[in-house]
Amino acid sequence: MAERIDDLLCRGFRIIQDSEGFCFGMDAVLLANYALPAVREGSQLLDLGTGTGVIPLLLSAKTKARRLYGLEIQKSAADLAERSAALNGQEGRIQILRGDIRRIRDFPLSSRMDLVLSNPPYLKSGIRSKGEGRQIARHEILCSFRDVAVAASYLLKASGRFFLVHRAERLTDIVSDLRESGLEPKRLRMVHSRAGREAKLLLLEAVKGGRPQLHVEPPLIVYEEGGVYTEELLSLYRGEAYL
Repeated sequence: MAERIDDLLCRGFRIIQDSEGFCFGMDAVLLANYALPAVREGSQLLDLGTGTGVIPLLLSAKTKARRLYGLEIQKSAADLAERSAALNGQEGRIQILRGDIRRIRDFPLSSRMDLVLSNPPYLKSGIRSKGEGRQIARHEILCSFRDVAVAASYLLKASGRFFLVHRAERLTDIVSDLRESGLEPKRLRMVHSRAGREAKLLLLEAVKGGRPQLHVEPPLIVYEEGGVYTEELLSLYRGEAYL
């Protein structure tokens, strides 16, 4: 393990990561900001497949949520997440749970969460990533998206909200799995690397027991011509705005 401490560029918060393992990317930052307006003072939320805990860390820095949980199956990542919570003085608010999403009922958290978030494995098949940790984070080896949707529905209160980031090409499967799990898609934003190009990612909010009505928001563009971040992306990283 090659540990490093990275600055989250948010109120002095830092995160411990393993350079040889899976490190968080832009998608996690986008997801945290997408959910941000829904986090109320006193909220309880849980991040499914939290990795090294970047989403609970960002939301603990930016909100007055009462309790933030992260569920992670990999011991090494869960240990880093716990240490990062302590590094930032958040061990009283952030609790990292180690376990399998497919065995979510092992945790007595049914219908307790106001929000659930997930940046799940994107890939069903294809070339596997190097290293077991990266493979588990990127490929549906230990869980499918349907497993994630079922777990989110179990955890959420009635009318609770589920936020996710995923590959745009998986949209039809995602909507089908959400609806079968009692989660109604309500808000969708596509993420494009550049204007005029097809979407690569999607950000989606679903409501437990919600009525059918989907709002499709303006696209989020990541890069300007010349390869520099758009002003909206920069404002998100600076913590000046949310999606």
